[in-house]
Amino acid sequence: MDTETINSLLPGTITLIVTSLFGLLIGILTEKFKNRLRIITYQIYTQNLKPNLSKNLIGNLKISLSEREIDSLRSAYVEFENKNNVDLENVAIRFSISQGAIFQGSEGYVRSSLSWLNWTENHNDFFQNVLSEFNALPTDENGLKQIPDNLQNQINYVNQNQEYLIPVFNRKDTAHFNFLFEDPIDGSTAILNTSINHKSVRLERKVDDDKVAKKNLWTAVGIGIALVIIILTIIIYNYPENKALIIISGIVGFSYSIVGYLILEIYKRIKDYFK
Repeated sequence: MDTETINSLLPGTITLIVTSLFGLLIGILTEKFKNRLRIITYQIYTQNLKPNLSKNLIGNLKISLSEREIDSLRSAYVEFENKNNVDLENVAIRFSISQGAIFQGSEGYVRSSLSWLNWTENHNDFFQNVLSEFNALPTDENGLKQIPDNLQNQINYVNQNQEYLIPVFNRKDTAHFNFLFEDPIDGSTAILNTSINHKSVRLERKVDDDKVAKKNLWTAVGIGIALVIIILTIIIYNYPENKALIIISGIVGFSYSIVGYLILEIYKRIKDYFK
């Protein structure tokens, strides 16, 4: 391919690349301004405090809490991260466990300030009201209380649900929670779930960084290959007499995957900026 041909191809190629990048940028900006969701990621780790051993090995091992024997007790650690470039205020996070399970203890704090977190006002008021109603019930001659169905449903709710408030959740900061809960008496394993109800904020489970890196790599390769194919097709269409040389150049041009990787990095940086 002579110098004149190469010089004639360069403007069109450069224009195509610039146009593609400009279109990508406009698409990113449009999508971000149209749907400005803030993302909070979370991870949940649970551990059974009583080992799963056979009756022969476990022997007389018992777990007791407040002098009450418990068949199965579990602990859970939950971490939240504000991955956005904005600070969030009054973030209420709800935790719930399976039906029949019981929360036995919990705590939460924010890493940057090491300040302890409290329940939301609504949840605390509801808990105190249920506790007051239960304490106000009379006891029979056996020292037992007859609990109405409505109150029992409320007791079940506070046993299986908690709601914490993060007054200020700074950007890139993390919040940490520890829970202790008892599995249902039917022997099933309690599952801890979490949710959030905050305007323009979405909760997402944290993804393994290695998996994300591998996905980004293949995405970059795909962008590069697609870019090379489009450019080669246009050039061959306009200069069919140089088809062989263009194909050879195209093989070298698969290095455009590097360009694809750079485009992906630009996209990620712009995406992080507008979170």
